[in-house]
Amino acid sequence: MLVADNRAYDYSYEEYITDVPLLDEEAKPKTKKVSKTKNKVRIFPIVLVFSLSILMISRYAYIAEINFTINKMEKEYNELLKKNENLKVNLMSTINLQTLEQIAMEELNMQYPDPDQILYVSAAKPIVIDKGYDDTYYSKEDVEENKYITKAKLLINSFISLLD
Repeated sequence: MLVADNRAYDYSYEEYITDVPLLDEEAKPKTKKVSKTKNKVRIFPIVLVFSLSILMISRYAYIAEINFTINKMEKEYNELLKKNENLKVNLMSTINLQTLEQIAMEELNMQYPDPDQILYVSAAKPIVIDKGYDDTYYSKEDVEENKYITKAKLLINSFISLLD
């Protein structure tokens, strides 16, 4: 029989994690003390981003509320338009000529005209209307608006009247 080589199982020369000494308080690396101003500098961007996001969310909420109100008012407006159309239809259906004639005869004591009360007007002849105003008259606004144009109009009108 052969004897096994014991050097293969000898772990005394290797360093294990357990062999590493634990850190003492003195051996710990020194941490830097952060001053209050550096804390504020680090916190300020976070607070700024947070406040801006709150501001944006509140603006979107306000816009959504306004849109909701607009939609509600548009629905009310459309309902009122439909109601108005229904009322117009009801009004037109209640006013017919037969009921109007009946109310005029019974309640208002109206009657048809006699043949001698009827006057026929011929529309074939042109109706001459008296203007009732002078063409040479200019209003105060015309005179104040542009005095030179009104003076020129007066001269032209007087010249044309001399030619006639």
